[in-house]
Amino acid sequence: MLPNHLQLPPPRLLGRGLVLLVAAAALVTSVTFYVLDGSFVLTRLVSTDWKMHTDFETFWQSARALLEGRDIYETSAAVVNLNPPFASLVLAPLGWLDFWPAYRAFTLLCVALVVASMATVAGELRVRPAAAIMVTTAVLVSSPVLATLGLGQIYPLLMAGLTVAWVLGRRGHAVWAGAALGVVVALKPSLAPVLLLPLARRQWAVLTAAIGTGGLAALAGWFTAGWQSLPNWVLLVFDHPVQAYVDNASLVGTAQRLTTQSPGVDPLVELPGGAVIGLLLGLALVAVTTWTVRRPPAAGPDTGLWAMAGASLLASPLSWHNYLLLLMPGVLVLIVRGRWPIAALLLALSSIGMEWQWVWGAPAPAVAMSLYCGVLLAYWAALLQRPAARVDAEVVALPPAPGLPGQRTHVGV
Repeated sequence: MLPNHLQLPPPRLLGRGLVLLVAAAALVTSVTFYVLDGSFVLTRLVSTDWKMHTDFETFWQSARALLEGRDIYETSAAVVNLNPPFASLVLAPLGWLDFWPAYRAFTLLCVALVVASMATVAGELRVRPAAAIMVTTAVLVSSPVLATLGLGQIYPLLMAGLTVAWVLGRRGHAVWAGAALGVVVALKPSLAPVLLLPLARRQWAVLTAAIGTGGLAALAGWFTAGWQSLPNWVLLVFDHPVQAYVDNASLVGTAQRLTTQSPGVDPLVELPGGAVIGLLLGLALVAVTTWTVRRPPAAGPDTGLWAMAGASLLASPLSWHNYLLLLMPGVLVLIVRGRWPIAALLLALSSIGMEWQWVWGAPAPAVAMSLYCGVLLAYWAALLQRPAARVDAEVVALPPAPGLPGQRTHVGV
């Protein structure tokens, strides 16, 4: 037996040290990019060139078309609108403003939604203010959030919807939790697998409310935008090819990138049907996730909803790395579970910006260009893991207030 001063640290301590070492490397990488070349996503955020805010320009053009009774999918926007008619209905008020006032108002709203989502989860879990502020700051300066704000994407709305559903589910408001999920799915149908969570847990009130609310929202958007809007949207979605661009973090896009020649990328191996392989892997991952989260955890806060959202993003044909912000409130849950090294790793990985792709030159190796898929997989795996029987959270969570229960009722979302 080795003397005490020569014995190796316990495996758990070694594991934490390794995780923190990788997190530090990711953070150093991000800082190096910024010092040497600045930040592309930050430059885009403050740019006064409307062409830099392409997604918002698409939404704004569709919103104006809706208000003027024109086809929301036939506009002069530089990028095609792949969102359902309901999204244009929600964003219709932006059409009353000129482009720049609308963009600034929408950006401020999105920042408020991100902060409110993080604050809501932190308050629900009674996370200490210092820890909550640090995590929220890391989220706000992350590449997915800055890129989302710069492009003018709707992901903060989805983030807020998932957060509302999670909080209402914890508090036992099944119908309202389901309604929030229904609105999220109506805005972004690729998130429909999240409805497998209440189905697997046999929470029929949640599932019925989600399907009913989502259906009514879809019908409202269809009715408002005109009868041709829904078939036009479906045709656009099915005509849109799977994109192997570095920013597509889904398994479908990654498999396409690894097996097919694409601009600036050297595939790992050339094979036919790469996207199909990725889709099958994604569907298998959704099935595994559904089975794993079929029961709420016996102790500690539940991350099943965010795990299902992560699986949905991985299985979708198109999931830009900006979608990652949907899962970021779950980082607070990991911290409360005592898994702060994993939380630090996830936040550090999220800080690596689009400059990653330019480091490798052209043609770049497809594996290196799939970093964001790896980050999304890391989030999914961390959120999928069930908590231990005892949650070690005294460092970051405040004790329950006198007279209040320490554990809320779970209804599954």
